[in-house]
Amino acid sequence: MRRTGIYHIISISGLHMALVAGTIMLLLRGAFALFPDFSSKRPVKRYAAAIALLSIAAYLVISGVVVAAERSFIMLAVMLIAVPFDRAALTMRNLAISAIAVILVSPHEVVGPSFQMSFAATAALVGAYAGWADYRADKVRAPPAKRSFLRFMSHKLAVGAGGAALTSLIAGSATILFAVWHFQRVSPLSLLANLAVMPIVSLIVMPFAVLSALTMPFGLDGPFLYVMGKGLTAMIAISAWISERSPVDAVGLISIQSVLLVTVALVIATMATTWLRLAAVPFALAGVLAIPHVRTPDVLISEDAHLVAMPIGGGELAVNRARSNEFTTDNWKRALKAEAIVPPETFTKEALDIADPVDLPPGSPFYCTGDLCIGRHPSGAIVALAENRNSARPACGFADLIVIDDATAYNPCRDPRILVVTKRQLARDGSAAVFFDPQSATARAAIQYAVEKPYRPWHEQRRYSREARGLASYQRPEKTDAKSLQPLNSGG
Repeated sequence: MRRTGIYHIISISGLHMALVAGTIMLLLRGAFALFPDFSSKRPVKRYAAAIALLSIAAYLVISGVVVAAERSFIMLAVMLIAVPFDRAALTMRNLAISAIAVILVSPHEVVGPSFQMSFAATAALVGAYAGWADYRADKVRAPPAKRSFLRFMSHKLAVGAGGAALTSLIAGSATILFAVWHFQRVSPLSLLANLAVMPIVSLIVMPFAVLSALTMPFGLDGPFLYVMGKGLTAMIAISAWISERSPVDAVGLISIQSVLLVTVALVIATMATTWLRLAAVPFALAGVLAIPHVRTPDVLISEDAHLVAMPIGGGELAVNRARSNEFTTDNWKRALKAEAIVPPETFTKEALDIADPVDLPPGSPFYCTGDLCIGRHPSGAIVALAENRNSARPACGFADLIVIDDATAYNPCRDPRILVVTKRQLARDGSAAVFFDPQSATARAAIQYAVEKPYRPWHEQRRYSREARGLASYQRPEKTDAKSLQPLNSGG
């Protein structure tokens, strides 16, 4: 699903909230239509919107009030509240109110992919369809010609498919650079996958999920869940078929300048309503040209200091552990555009003198003996990984970068040109990217942490972990035999 660009179906967010609200409103409007005397005298559309709002609030609670669902609920709540006041539900004004509400509730979401991609896609769709509506309003249209039922249905089907394709294309174009920035991934066949899967999700999976929830108190949910399950099976089968035929989706890192320039272009294109939209073109072109202006890290270090990765050429990524975290290594492979993971080679201390790495070839995997591993980057820099300060001390004589998997350790080297990274630093500042100086093998390496100082409010908890305070990891006390706790003189 990630490779085919339909993983958004998994997240309980805007799509699910909108489908639940739409299904509830459709059912209620249909039910009210069965009583024409009542529906002709009452604002049934407002009633339906109010009940739909309560329904998605219940859905939010059922889903666990995750951040993505919370943001989507706020957006849809603003739109549904606009209905009783006879305002258009989907406008730039409502989108701005939703964004302000999300920022007030969860300000850190602004820098997250969920906020950026959701609002970028929604803004692009609102702006595009508003422009199309203005264009059609200026056109003089003749009355539609009479068509047969078959031609009428064919026309409606073609218009629906074209609208779905255009919607997917607009939303995908608006969010593609944000997806690449956060996930280093594109989905070449996402348009085809969404056209194939979304009708199943919209017409089968979510409506029958709502019907099953409504009939569950009466014990009648079985048939609806069965149909929903068949829809999910078809969705998974289609995504797997398309994924097998999709080309490689990893694209590597891109520059922050390109993201900022494209964001400016998107704001201009969606907010302007006249020929000023053309001002977005130079910013978009500049953003595309700035995409490759980024330097790839030479070494990546996980925030728990357990895993270190180093590109060694030939599309290979050397790691220091034979059993590495699959999720982390997959992300690193995409970021560094690597195709294969090279595990370390383990030797006994007698079989390999790791303290003398002169013969270690550039671009070698990690060689490990006990509590010390070393590897040579293609630039010639030597990377050492140690379990504690004592095992790291011998590496001070030859290493350019030393990573110590111990929160209690401190720098054992006197040479200021050696970059030493400890578990305590990583606990405080997050994962790290290291850059070697390509001009000088003796220059100190540069390091960039995931969390920059000063801390934001949502980073403050990093100060209080055991590792961040320089304490060893918590060890559970050994269980004591109850018999050993009895008094020696139990009879006295």
